[in-house]
Amino acid sequence: MAEMIDRLASEVEAKVNISPNVDFGPGYEPKTSEPIARPLSNMDEVLLWKPGEDEFNVANEVLAKRTESEVAKPKTLLCHDMMGGYVDDRFIQGVAKTDCYRFYHWQYIDIFIYFSHHFLTIPPAPWTNAAHKNGTLMLGTFITEWTDGFERCKQIFASEETCRKFADKMVALARYYKFDGWLVNVENHIEPEHMPQLLEFVQYLTSEMHKLDPMSKVIWYDSVIQTGKLKWQDMLNDNNRMFFDGCDGIFLNYNWNEQKLKDSVKNAGARPHDVYVGVDIFGRGCFGGGGWNTNKAMEVIRRVDLSAAIFAPGWVFEKHGAAKFIINENRFWSLIESYLHPHGVKQLPLCSNFCQGFGVHGFSSGKKMMNKNWCNLSAQQIQPSFSNKQFEDGAKQKMDRKITDGYSGGGCLSFDGSLDAGKTHTFKVLMTDTECTDAILISYSVKTSNQVKTELYLQTAGPEGQIILTDTEDASKADKQTITDYGLHESEKRADMPAAVFAPLMGTSITALKEMSANIPNSNGWVTRYYLLTSNSLGGCPRITEIGLKCSSENEPTIYNVLLGQIMVIDAAQLKDSMTQVTDLTCQDITWSPPIISPNQFEGLVSICITVKWKYAGDASHYDIFVKGVTRSPNENIELSVYEPVFVGRSHSNQFRICHLLVPQKTEKHTLEVMVLPTNKAGFQAPLSSVSTVKVNYS
Repeated sequence: MAEMIDRLASEVEAKVNISPNVDFGPGYEPKTSEPIARPLSNMDEVLLWKPGEDEFNVANEVLAKRTESEVAKPKTLLCHDMMGGYVDDRFIQGVAKTDCYRFYHWQYIDIFIYFSHHFLTIPPAPWTNAAHKNGTLMLGTFITEWTDGFERCKQIFASEETCRKFADKMVALARYYKFDGWLVNVENHIEPEHMPQLLEFVQYLTSEMHKLDPMSKVIWYDSVIQTGKLKWQDMLNDNNRMFFDGCDGIFLNYNWNEQKLKDSVKNAGARPHDVYVGVDIFGRGCFGGGGWNTNKAMEVIRRVDLSAAIFAPGWVFEKHGAAKFIINENRFWSLIESYLHPHGVKQLPLCSNFCQGFGVHGFSSGKKMMNKNWCNLSAQQIQPSFSNKQFEDGAKQKMDRKITDGYSGGGCLSFDGSLDAGKTHTFKVLMTDTECTDAILISYSVKTSNQVKTELYLQTAGPEGQIILTDTEDASKADKQTITDYGLHESEKRADMPAAVFAPLMGTSITALKEMSANIPNSNGWVTRYYLLTSNSLGGCPRITEIGLKCSSENEPTIYNVLLGQIMVIDAAQLKDSMTQVTDLTCQDITWSPPIISPNQFEGLVSICITVKWKYAGDASHYDIFVKGVTRSPNENIELSVYEPVFVGRSHSNQFRICHLLVPQKTEKHTLEVMVLPTNKAGFQAPLSSVSTVKVNYS
């Protein structure tokens, strides 16, 4: 193994040179050199932009496939307008705090628009990553306003050539940053002679975005009318339908009434679900007044079968504060839930630790890797498809989240209930529509209270109906099942059960899994069970339509708490990627400074910033960054041995900026080792023993 470590290691020589803040450009926070997302605020920034300038802000998650209703239903668009945009969420690698706005009700949202009043709003990569994991489209914003907007429009729409050139730049931005389209919001009047070019711009932008990605969307905001005047219509009519006809939909202004919506339905013809009726949660002239009365507007919108555009749901955070954000956020969405049409993710691998992208700890395989507050939406995982409204008796069972414990990420799901003897509680967790064409490996990680039995269930569309993955096994049969091509035994189908019940893998299969991945062991009370089901086990390749948990009490009444830390459903063929390490690991942009916080407290230490880059042949979920050679933990204020690897961060792309890490200031040569440990999309982590390393030798 030592030979492998040497083969994957490289070295960099560096000299400690303490200097003022180095300006790496607009894609970095000036004081800390942390990578940040930014808009393009003027014409020069747009025209001079080139791909490659701020690669940290490139999203890495492709749009997940999602379940769709067989019957066409109205859609829900969410337009994010939060304190002007680019607040804490501008920090691409996250922030060391938890009181940040975040969104996690993705199952209800078809299109998410990241909105600001800057000229071209580029969605921060963490928002795009979170949306794409949950099957939601992400759009940026083109906006012109007031006198500046009028002058920009004169320049853009001067001719067909200029408007197409600008649209080409917008398509290039979407291609590079990997988002899915644009909201076009022209809120200034347009010279009548420029109106043909404005319409050409909308049509051409839509056409070119569709060439880039047929799933993309260009949405027109109800503002300028056919004469060029800025005159909001609050409906679809002959004054604005030319734009509607030229793109994928219209976002109506907020001062509508029911009659205007009925007229919009008539004017939309065969496209009523491409009319997105604006609902301002701040209530500025909006039907129903917004806020906790948003359901009143939603009821009217759905009654006429139009789509909805929910604007500024950050109202919950801005108006009511961070302290009770989760309570208020869940309350808001529960009030309109009945008017929304949920969807789930329907592709393999289907893996989630249900992290919302924040925490007070960071967990890996049930162990705490980090003890500090953090928020990073790139770490957000697929969210539950179901809420507590699924329960007939909410007093007896509840699904919630917990951040003080977890198996992976920033927390876990928590299931609480009160069970009578011999009774079972069912918790629906994930809606899906996943086709299983071959063997699948399924696992789930739980931590349970006493006197409660936990089982994962798969609802299928095949003859087996519901498949139960039980928590009990027969060790004498574990290695007598058929060995598959993947080196694992098939899970035993329990013949003594009335339904399709399968026992977890044991014996040599678990040994084989441990050899494939570094994150298999059970720890800190967490138990992970694995099951290998072939297409025959699944009743001839059925579809899995729902995944959930059953909690039961056999002999006596019990009050229980069960934590669900992770669910994983993967094509067994993906096991082959579990040992892949990163390659071509390099360091660049090394800077030195005194400790930026309490420098007198850290005598003998110096602050180093490093950009680490690498390549990876597999399909990664994330990368954990470790260093060796530091004497103080960046995660908590404790001293360390220089020989002890310490976690410094998690990356969701092929690079990471280590910012202001405290290292010993030495006159003689000292070595800082940087290690990058990948976890693939199937949830398997490569072994630390063969991790790729780059050494920074400094003095």
